[in-house]
Amino acid sequence: MSVTMIQETYPESPLHLGDDNQHVLIAKMSLNAISVNYPAIPRISPVNSVFDENMETAVKEFQNIFNFPVTGIIDMATWVQIGTIYASVIRLAELSPRGVLVGDVIEDITETEEGVEVLPRVQMVQFFLNVLSAYYDSIPAVDIDGILGPETRNAIIEFQKTMGLPATGLIDEETWTAMYNSVLGILRALPPAAIELPSLLYPNVLFSEGSERPGVFIIQEILAYISTVVPEIPYVQPDGTFGPETTAAVTAFQRAYGLEANGIVDEETWNKMITVYRQLRFGNTTSPSPNTDAS
Repeated sequence: MSVTMIQETYPESPLHLGDDNQHVLIAKMSLNAISVNYPAIPRISPVNSVFDENMETAVKEFQNIFNFPVTGIIDMATWVQIGTIYASVIRLAELSPRGVLVGDVIEDITETEEGVEVLPRVQMVQFFLNVLSAYYDSIPAVDIDGILGPETRNAIIEFQKTMGLPATGLIDEETWTAMYNSVLGILRALPPAAIELPSLLYPNVLFSEGSERPGVFIIQEILAYISTVVPEIPYVQPDGTFGPETTAAVTAFQRAYGLEANGIVDEETWNKMITVYRQLRFGNTTSPSPNTDAS
C-alpha cells in the first residue's frame, strides 16, 4: 500500500483518548500486528473501537520507537507510519513464519542465559551493517549479538534511508537484497586478510553444491583465508555460489581436520571452520597438520 493510499484512509481528525469509531479499531489491530516485530509496543486489549488508556500507551511507544512526538494521539503522520509498518509486517508474515527477517539465512532461535532470543540471521545482518558502516557515515556500527534491539533497528533504518528504501527498521525482501548485494560488492573487492569475520552461530542450514545462500559467501571467505595458511586447502573465490571449487575446498578442510569429507557444510563443519578461522586469524598463526583435530 502506497503512502498516498494510506493517507486517503485517514479519518477527518486525529484519534485520541476517548474516541469510539472504526478507525480506532483499525489502528488497534494494526498496532497489535506490529507489536509482534516490535515487542516494546504493548499488545492492546480489548480489541474494540474504543481509544482507551491501553491504546494510548501503545501509540506513545510506537511514536517513541519511530522518533515521532510522543503525544499518544494518532495524527496524519502517525497514521501513515502505522499503516506503512503494518504493511511491511504483513509482507514479512507471508515471507517468513516468524516475521522477523526474510531470506534463507537462518531459521533457528538460541536462548541466552537471560532468556533473550538470539537469532543467528540477525548476527549476519549485524555483520553486514558493520561492513557498510565502514563505507557509509550515515550507517552506525552495532554489536554483533544476534539480538534485534533498538540499535540494530536504527542501523537498519539508516541503511534504508541511505538506499532510498522505506525506513521501516524491518528486513523485508527489498532491504535484504539491497544489503546483501552492497556487502557482496564491498567484500569481493577486499583480500581475505583484510576481512575480519565474527564468530557467527550455525545458521541451521545444510550448505552443499548448488546452494546460493548468503552463508555460502561466509563459508568461502573463511576458506579463502584458511587456504593462505593451510596449503592443503585450495583457494576458493568468494562469490556466494557453492560450486565445485567450494565443494573441493570444504572437502579438503574436512579431511584436514578429521571430519567426514563429504563436501557438505553441516553444523559440525561450520563450527570447526569458525573455530579454525578465528584461531588462525586472531590467535595462533601456525596451522594444524592435516588429518589432526585442531580443537
